[in-house]
Amino acid sequence: MVTGHFLLSDEDRALLLRVSNLLEELLETLDVLEDKEALKAIKEAEEDVKAGRVRDYDEFI
Repeated sequence: MVTGHFLLSDEDRALLLRVSNLLEELLETLDVLEDKEALKAIKEAEEDVKAGRVRDYDEFI
């Protein structure tokens, strides 16, 4: 087992943050893939877009 203190460069810290963020995104994706209702809603939304059943952003504000 390695013990002690380690110095990380700014690049190392940035890389660790990026990896952490990517892992969080992956976990969120896996959560969605396990959620059957969410997958159904996504599929229905994609079908709505293909069929032209969409509204402009301006309609919401």
